[in-house]
Amino acid sequence: MLSSLLGAFEGPGAGFMYALTAVMAFGIAVLLERGFLLLWGWRVSEDELLRALGTDPAAALSRLGTHPSARVVRAGLEAPQAAVWDAMGAAAARVEVRISQRVPYLATVGNIATMLGLLGTVFGLIVAFQGLGDASTVERAARLSQGIATAMATTAYGLLVGIPALGAHAFLDARVRRLLAFTEAAAAAVAVHRAQPDRSA
Repeated sequence: MLSSLLGAFEGPGAGFMYALTAVMAFGIAVLLERGFLLLWGWRVSEDELLRALGTDPAAALSRLGTHPSARVVRAGLEAPQAAVWDAMGAAAARVEVRISQRVPYLATVGNIATMLGLLGTVFGLIVAFQGLGDASTVERAARLSQGIATAMATTAYGLLVGIPALGAHAFLDARVRRLLAFTEAAAAAVAVHRAQPDRSA
């Protein structure tokens, strides 16, 4: 199968193969960048930090470092008591954009790759049927074989690019939802802490 895919880069469907390769490269770049941040760069001990936010939010904030939820916590600590939820809500909107940015591109990569593969299939079938016209028996067989090979190779390559991209999107999207849930829990912990009369600023 690998040799068939490599051979398709030199046949009539080469344009589709190179386009799919470009789409795959973009998807890999997004996966590496977002995957690093979502899985390693923003990793914290969530349960421990939530407990710390309920007792000493200022100390917990320093431990959050560059984690996106730090922006929400900071907004809740710096806002006046009456505007705590409003300040954290405004910060949370920005944080949600930061956490989820570029992740939907992976779903787009999966869809585009699949569609390009199908378009290559149609193109390959057109090539195959054109070979059934005015040509010798040998030429007909060659064109038919070439067209079908192009159709199958572009379809297979499109699926090989699209399926992992959709899987990666589902995986990272679940991580995004978990980070957003932690951010909401952190905001609630700060709000409860600020609402206590003996600890209000």
